[in-house]
Amino acid sequence: MALTLADVRNDSKRYGPLAWVATVSPSGTPYTSPVAVAWNGDEILAFLATPEAKVSNVRFNPRVSIHFSVSADTDWDSCVVWGNGRIVDDRPGREALWNMMGYDCNLFEPGGPAAESHVFLVVDPTRALILRNYGKKGRDSWRCR
Repeated sequence: MALTLADVRNDSKRYGPLAWVATVSPSGTPYTSPVAVAWNGDEILAFLATPEAKVSNVRFNPRVSIHFSVSADTDWDSCVVWGNGRIVDDRPGREALWNMMGYDCNLFEPGGPAAESHVFLVVDPTRALILRNYGKKGRDSWRCR
């Protein structure tokens, strides 16, 4: 079945707000770490501390993947989204995204969007894959045209 991006967005919500974000360092070392994510229209957001490796990695190489957590609650289905990321680190950008995460960003950054110690990762999806029960029950994919 050919998916739409809306299908991917809706399916990814079954896995909850936590996902694994993979980036690559300038030396070619892969990094994967869990983060809270949220959809903002057709983009995926993550709120990150400025000194995190993910931030410097995306500044160097914008290609990222996001793997939504797999569990028995979803019959071991999984959703992986690949795309191009960018770091939003200016105050107007942080202000525009501050209330889009689905939780209070002030819990992690009491200085609010004026503080430079946190940034947003914004991912523009280019393709996605949904595996049903680790692929045993099928797979669906989407690609940006």
